[in-house]
Amino acid sequence: MAKFIKFNITLTGAVQPNAPISPILVNVDDITSVAGIGVAGAQSSVIIGLTGRAAQTAGAAAPGYQTLTLQASTSASALVAPTLVDGQVNPLVNAVHSAMTANPGGVVTTCSLGNDQAAATVALPNGAQMFWGTATFA
Repeated sequence: MAKFIKFNITLTGAVQPNAPISPILVNVDDITSVAGIGVAGAQSSVIIGLTGRAAQTAGAAAPGYQTLTLQASTSASALVAPTLVDGQVNPLVNAVHSAMTANPGGVVTTCSLGNDQAAATVALPNGAQMFWGTATFA
């Protein structure tokens, strides 16, 4: 597995490529848990539990982050809830788990999302493409 997972946060207020992608790097060794939250028809998220290691600032320990909450979106310019289906594998959690085991011996792997689980239509034969929309450390 790679040492770091990169999450490209794309909710920028402008459709790509007109605005930058903000990457977040997470040390795989700091991940303690991965859980999906949300209800059908509402915004879904992944909460990644972190060790909360203290950061050193000015010679004193500062509190570390305990969680990283990532929200998925089907738009790069607005937070639009993807369609997820009850009883199927959560594609958000699955993407994080896949990234954690990808690129053996590598330094960085990117955690990318596929399509949501929307019913096939002419416009979206495979569902809508998902993006990491927001990231919040707590």
